[in-house]
Amino acid sequence: MLGRSEDVEVLRLLYAEAARPAGDLPPWQPFLQALATLTRAQSAALVIEAAGIQHVFATTDDFPLPARETLLRLRSDRLYAQDELDGDSTPLRLLRAPLRGDRQAWLMIRHPFTEFRAADGVQLSRLAPHLGTAVETWLSLARERAQARQSASVAAALGAGWLWLDATGRVLGADDTARLALAGPEGPTLGPGGRIEAPDPETAVRLRRALDVAASGSDDMQVVPLAASPPFALAIHPGLAAPAPGIGPVLQAAIRHAPAAARLPLDGLARSMGLSRSETRLAILLCDGSTLAEAAAQLGWTIETARSASKRIYAQTETRGQGDLIRRMWAGADWFQGMAP
Repeated sequence: MLGRSEDVEVLRLLYAEAARPAGDLPPWQPFLQALATLTRAQSAALVIEAAGIQHVFATTDDFPLPARETLLRLRSDRLYAQDELDGDSTPLRLLRAPLRGDRQAWLMIRHPFTEFRAADGVQLSRLAPHLGTAVETWLSLARERAQARQSASVAAALGAGWLWLDATGRVLGADDTARLALAGPEGPTLGPGGRIEAPDPETAVRLRRALDVAASGSDDMQVVPLAASPPFALAIHPGLAAPAPGIGPVLQAAIRHAPAAARLPLDGLARSMGLSRSETRLAILLCDGSTLAEAAAQLGWTIETARSASKRIYAQTETRGQGDLIRRMWAGADWFQGMAP
């Protein structure tokens, strides 16, 4: 058991770092710094190997690691000193943690001049029951966060986001897509107190009615068109419910703020559609709702040139006019070309 306050702080930091989201501070640094201080080490390092990739976290950039072959032959939950490792004379204490599958983790402390006391090794050994659990937690959370980032990126590419609202329409939580959409120059915005403000009185009445019906527990989802160009709609799920422990009851809602084809990379869209760059520019304007005459004016073309180009576009994309071209665009995967990895 870890008993003294310094020991407890090291253990607390071990689990805190396992759960800490990525930020400006490199992973595991507070824990490793505290461990080095507790054991009088000049430096400390944690090596994690998973999916064939080795991740090294250390308090110094030049931490001399034992060879991987040496690390792999060490037994789990046993403390090693430098004289038990091939060709190493620098004072060292090293611990290997048992992990599931092909995952590995090693925790080590070094001092270039002073031999460690027996008590220092004991401090490291006491972390053995906790190190594997902490590293497994870190790996699991890293995977879940990567999946969440990709899900958010896919949703953002399609203009979809989520909101938590109170019964008055005040935003209690939202993802980046929803917040960005509500900060735009057109459509609804966030007003005083963080409440959604509709762009006109008629829409405000529809929004107020939808919030009241949803809060009453009606079985029907409430859908409110908030803007026509570009299309912006809010869907409110019925009933107040707590989405997670520690969060009070909210109305769970989703927004769809239609993305513009003009935001897609021109060259990538041209390759996907099999069009020239100039044809793609016309296709983008048509997909974003411009008439052929409006698109021709924006491109500086004659209407005859635009009409001829549109025929080539429809033939190449196997569509039967502007409406069909828009459906092809909306049903396709081109929206993911600008998606963050």
